[in-house]
Amino acid sequence: MTETERPAAAEPDPAHPYTEAALARILLGDAYREVAEAALAGMPTDTDGSAFTGPGDFVRSAADLIALAQDVMRRAVIYERERGTSWDEIGSVLGIAKQSAHKRFADTVETWRAPFKEPARLLPDGTPDDERIPYGARYAPGHPQPHYGTAEDLAQQLERWLLQRTGPNDHWHGDEHPVTGHLPRHSTTSMLMLTQGISGRLLQDQLVPDPQAQADVSERLAALYERLVREGAAPPAAPQWAKEERARAAALRATPGRGVTWESMNAPQQQEADQ
Repeated sequence: MTETERPAAAEPDPAHPYTEAALARILLGDAYREVAEAALAGMPTDTDGSAFTGPGDFVRSAADLIALAQDVMRRAVIYERERGTSWDEIGSVLGIAKQSAHKRFADTVETWRAPFKEPARLLPDGTPDDERIPYGARYAPGHPQPHYGTAEDLAQQLERWLLQRTGPNDHWHGDEHPVTGHLPRHSTTSMLMLTQGISGRLLQDQLVPDPQAQADVSERLAALYERLVREGAAPPAAPQWAKEERARAAALRATPGRGVTWESMNAPQQQEADQ
């Protein structure tokens, strides 16, 4: 077989989204960067005693640094909770009771988790799309990205920043990807679980779900089953499941209408009550 006859290599599958624990770790890394930059800015002495430095400026800078460090603590607790650390373990490290640790940080953790648990909407791959998620953290392949960037962008920025400041004595020296290379991503199996869960959300949002939205989900499920086959981790029935989902998607695409909302069903009853 000549080079021209040899089949082209298949394109690698795109990486799955970062897990919630990875997203929390990215935000923690960003907080560390802010503290480091603020601390470095306080080291030069060239403006000491000049018109650029007034009374109390160094105390003010120290107070700002403490505030940034407190943000690191909050994000560290979020990350610890995402990786399964108990309130008892967090309290022990801080030298306080688990009840005190919970009282101090529970609202912070809940605020972080809220858009993942009850997002404004879910994408066809089952991941949440919500403006409360920092940096547009979860976006399906090909979906428009927010103007303020994504977690993928931020992780790359952190990596470039760290590598520029890496010296031979740093323990990560020689690691080409000290930030992004160790962040966990969803597996194809966990993405299947997320996508399967979107069906319930469609029922929650509409009495009769939008057939086009259902078709999106079916096509996503079929693609994931096919990817499992390519990865060599699929159950024997996976090819048949993919075929069935493709057929279901085609049927849904041909279904007229955009579903029936709960509001439209309640509207006649509300009109009767008003009369």
